[in-house]
This record gives sequence, structure tokens and C-alpha cells, in this order.
Amino acid sequence: MRANRGIDLAGATVLVTGASTGIGEAVARHAARAGAKVALAARRADRLEALAGELGGSAHPVDLADPAQLDGFVARVEAVAGPIDVLVNNAGLETSGLIEQADEARIAELVAVNLVAPQRLVRQVLPGMLARRRGHLVAMSSLAGVAAVPGASVYSSTKAGLSHFMACVTRDLVGTPVGTTLVEPGPVVSEMWERFSADPSLAAALGRAAKLQLLRPTTIDIVAAATVRAVADGRRHVRLPRRLTAQYALENAPRRLTDLTMVGLRPRR
Repeated sequence: MRANRGIDLAGATVLVTGASTGIGEAVARHAARAGAKVALAARRADRLEALAGELGGSAHPVDLADPAQLDGFVARVEAVAGPIDVLVNNAGLETSGLIEQADEARIAELVAVNLVAPQRLVRQVLPGMLARRRGHLVAMSSLAGVAAVPGASVYSSTKAGLSHFMACVTRDLVGTPVGTTLVEPGPVVSEMWERFSADPSLAAALGRAAKLQLLRPTTIDIVAAATVRAVADGRRHVRLPRRLTAQYALENAPRRLTDLTMVGLRPRR
């Protein structure tokens, strides 16, 4: 498939979910520095409002695990912030542990936030982007969606689903001016990684990877900066650390083969 068109972020409206902390907050900061108007979404209203005031953006408190709050969410944001040029589906929850020990309510919450909410938000924002012939979709997935390790079945399966969803959406958008970027970082120094890596069911696998020097944690700022650059440059993928390029390539091989078999196919007429 052809490369995306990049988005000039100066004056663009960028909606970032999970923007009250971590990668989402850092993406919002980098986007604002590039001249974007940021619309910030997360559950923590106080932190959102403080960050929105600092960046000159708008705050949109929402619990993405609540289907009712997702109803018409994009329309409510656009009524305040204007048409959304870039959607960054960053919000995510983590859990770890063996599947037989998993809490079923927590499973449902992870699926809702990590997979269903991004699909619904893309569904809501895409008609306007296509009508305006301008837009970009970003999904913050994970290396966990590529690598199957013990103790991460619930989290990893939601991220694998998100990555495949974005691959399909990218194919849906062939021939349109709307671009996509899938971000698949490995471990990122954060509170989430500390909780995740502390689980004993993951200890052996993570220890083996560390000995092989495969999992060298990166920083929130590096991931956020790379994400914003990818939107501006029209890059379809951000994959960190780069030393795992071969693993990413193997995981993506069936999708690339499908791309080759569908050269010239235009899903929209």
C-alpha cells in the first residue's frame, strides 16, 4: 500500500484519549508544541482540566469502559473543539496473571477500554474525516500484541485485536486521504510497566528476555515524540525497540502478503 499523507499539525485539532497521564499526556504536549489544538479525554477531570489550561486545549472527561458515555462522544467533543483532524486512541488498561485467576469484571473492562472503545471512536470520527478529506487515526498498541508470554493473555489479546483492527482499517481506507499510524512499543518506563513486570507469572519470561537484551525499556517521551512525528510524516508504523524489527516483521508477514494480493483493489467506489 502507498504511504499515508502526513498531517500538518499547525492548527489541527488532535483528540487524545488517556491524556491525563503517561504517554497520552506526553503525546498531547508534543502535539501542542507542533501547533495543534488538543482535545483531552480521560477519566480524571481535575488532571485533564489542568493540562488543558496549560496547553490551551479542551478537557472532555469520559469513562471509556461505559458504553453510554461513548454514545455520541465525538460529536460532543467536536461541538467544543471543532472538527477532529487526528484521533489518538491511546487510553489503555493493563492486567497480568494466569487466566484462571483473572477477575471476569476486569476482563470485560480491559476489552471495553483497549479494544471496543477505539473501534467505536474510529466509527464516530471517520465519516467527518472522509467528508472533509482530511484526517489521521492513531492507535497505541503494544509489543504484547505480537509476543505471547505467560501471564499476559488478557492484556496481550486486546492489543493483538487492536493491531489487527488497525490493519483492516488501513486497508478500508486505501484510496482515501485519511491515514493511519499503529504504535507498538515494547516496555516503557511507567507506573503501568512497574505493575506489569512485578507479577510473578511474568517474571521468568521477562528475565529471559532481559538476559537476551531484547527488552530494554524506552521512555514515555521517546514514544510520544515518535508518535507525533509519524502523524506529521505519514508513517504507518512506530515500533520500539528497533532491535525487535525482525519479530515485528514476522508478525506482520501475513498482513503484508494480503496487501500484495490486493494491490489495485479499492474498497470504495
